[in-house]
Amino acid sequence: MAHIAPGWAAKTVFCSLALIPLSAVADADDRPPKETADYFFAVRQELARLDVACQCDDAGRTCHCPRTLGNGGDGGGRPLELTVQTSRSTRTVYLCINRFIVLQHGDGPSVELARKLLALNREMVTAKFEWDPGTQAIRLSATINTDSNFDRRAFRSQLQGLWRLAERLQPILARLAGH
Repeated sequence: MAHIAPGWAAKTVFCSLALIPLSAVADADDRPPKETADYFFAVRQELARLDVACQCDDAGRTCHCPRTLGNGGDGGGRPLELTVQTSRSTRTVYLCINRFIVLQHGDGPSVELARKLLALNREMVTAKFEWDPGTQAIRLSATINTDSNFDRRAFRSQLQGLWRLAERLQPILARLAGH
């Protein structure tokens, strides 16, 4: 029976494992670059499926979807525009209403409005409010990270949820903003 030096098996396994990353790097250079997923076409299909009227710009990968909130048939609704934008590099779909509430003064949101926005941000699962000091506007937005595939049901749910939030919260926040 041959004598095996102590630690021989451990050294052999270590050396074998140390070579694996080098071979993986060599193989990675031979692979073609991975194609980045493009979900803009699927977004346009889902907007059409939901019968949402939008103006889409293929070059900018953006759709602008106007809608009137709180119309109720009396003609007193407030027009808003939802923007849907896709990013190939981050595989992300952005939904936002940029000018959800426009502040009347240049001092930013009042303390009462800011507290309400922060409280709502803590409660909302996917949407969030942001203040843009350049435009003095409060933005309502949601982000969908698509990872390896585009979940059409999640997109529809986010889009419809954002509109429902806008319908419900716009009167409350407009009042706090002094409108």
